[in-house]
Amino acid sequence: MTSKEFVYKVLATKKRVVSLKSLSSELETSMPTLFHTLKQLEHDGLVEIRYEGDIKVRAKTIEDYTG
Repeated sequence: MTSKEFVYKVLATKKRVVSLKSLSSELETSMPTLFHTLKQLEHDGLVEIRYEGDIKVRAKTIEDYTG
Protein backbone atom coordinates (compact mmCIF):
# COMPACT_ATOMS: atom_id res chain seq x y z
CA MET A 1 0.00 0.00 0.00
CA THR A 2 1.41 3.41 -0.93
CA SER A 3 1.52 6.25 1.54
CA LYS A 4 -1.28 8.01 -0.39
CA GLU A 5 -3.51 4.97 0.02
CA PHE A 6 -2.65 4.67 3.71
CA VAL A 7 -3.33 8.35 4.44
CA TYR A 8 -6.65 8.20 2.58
CA LYS A 9 -7.70 5.05 4.44
CA VAL A 10 -6.93 6.69 7.82
CA LEU A 11 -8.96 9.78 6.89
CA ALA A 12 -11.87 7.80 5.46
CA THR A 13 -12.04 5.74 8.65
CA LYS A 14 -12.25 8.89 10.80
CA LYS A 15 -15.25 10.27 8.84
CA ARG A 16 -14.62 13.78 10.15
CA VAL A 17 -12.46 16.84 9.61
CA VAL A 18 -8.99 16.62 11.17
CA SER A 19 -6.25 19.19 11.47
CA LEU A 20 -3.02 18.69 9.58
CA LYS A 21 -1.14 19.05 12.87
CA SER A 22 -3.02 16.26 14.67
CA LEU A 23 -2.89 13.95 11.64
CA SER A 24 0.83 14.58 11.31
CA SER A 25 1.32 13.69 14.97
CA GLU A 26 -0.87 10.58 14.73
CA LEU A 27 0.94 9.28 11.62
CA GLU A 28 4.35 10.38 12.91
CA THR A 29 5.00 12.15 9.60
CA SER A 30 6.35 15.66 9.10
CA MET A 31 3.69 18.23 8.22
CA PRO A 32 5.35 19.26 4.91
CA THR A 33 5.57 15.63 3.75
CA LEU A 34 2.01 14.89 4.80
CA PHE A 35 0.71 18.10 3.21
CA HIS A 36 2.36 17.11 -0.09
CA THR A 37 0.59 13.73 0.07
CA LEU A 38 -2.71 15.43 0.93
CA LYS A 39 -2.35 17.79 -2.04
CA GLN A 40 -1.91 14.74 -4.31
CA LEU A 41 -5.06 13.19 -2.81
CA GLU A 42 -6.91 16.49 -3.29
CA HIS A 43 -5.83 16.54 -6.94
CA ASP A 44 -7.20 12.99 -7.27
CA GLY A 45 -10.52 14.21 -5.81
CA LEU A 46 -10.24 12.04 -2.70
CA VAL A 47 -9.85 14.65 0.04
CA GLU A 48 -11.03 18.15 0.78
CA ILE A 49 -8.51 20.58 2.27
CA ARG A 50 -9.83 23.62 4.17
CA TYR A 51 -7.82 26.62 5.26
CA GLU A 52 -9.57 27.78 8.46
CA GLY A 53 -6.89 29.41 10.61
CA ASP A 54 -5.04 26.14 10.41
CA ILE A 55 -5.22 23.45 7.74
CA LYS A 56 -8.05 20.95 8.07
CA VAL A 57 -8.62 17.91 5.89
CA ARG A 58 -11.43 15.44 5.32
CA ALA A 59 -11.69 12.37 3.10
CA LYS A 60 -14.38 12.37 0.48
CA THR A 61 -16.27 9.10 0.59
CA ILE A 62 -19.02 7.51 -1.46
CA GLU A 63 -21.61 9.26 0.75
CA ASP A 64 -20.42 12.61 -0.61
CA TYR A 65 -21.41 11.53 -4.10
CA THR A 66 -24.59 9.59 -3.36
CA GLY A 67 -26.08 11.59 -0.48
